Amino acid sequence: MAQLTDPSFTIRIDAPRKYVEICLLGMWDEATAKRFDQELRRLLPALPKGGCPIGEQNTLFDSTGYAVQAQDVSTHLAGMAADTSIGSRRIAVLVSSALSKLQTRRIAPGYGVFSDRAEAMTWLFEPDA
Repeated sequence: MAQLTDPSFTIRIDAPRKYVEICLLGMWDEATAKRFDQELRRLLPALPKGGCPIGEQNTLFDSTGYAVQAQDVSTHLAGMAADTSIGSRRIAVLVSSALSKLQTRRIAPGYGVFSDRAEAMTWLFEPDA
């Protein structure tokens, strides 16, 4: 059975918990990557209003429904990953395949990469050493 997942994303911000959850779906084009970038930058200012300065939140990317992306999209996302103005205390990425794991490590080498949600959440909220 073939399945097509439209390219999309959801961003959920829980400022009191200092938590952002982002779900990525489908195969993106450059326009979708730019829209994601703009929307994330539009929503992140909600963090300080909830008592969490930007950069102190923990972020989970659920990419289990996200395809391995083309080079232009990967390049855009790598630029976002390197941008400290939209960074987080910790960022975990849930992946569903070895190839997705490799691409994530190349795009965002400092992120935690997990195949188990519970492990990712435990890691995200561990106190700093």
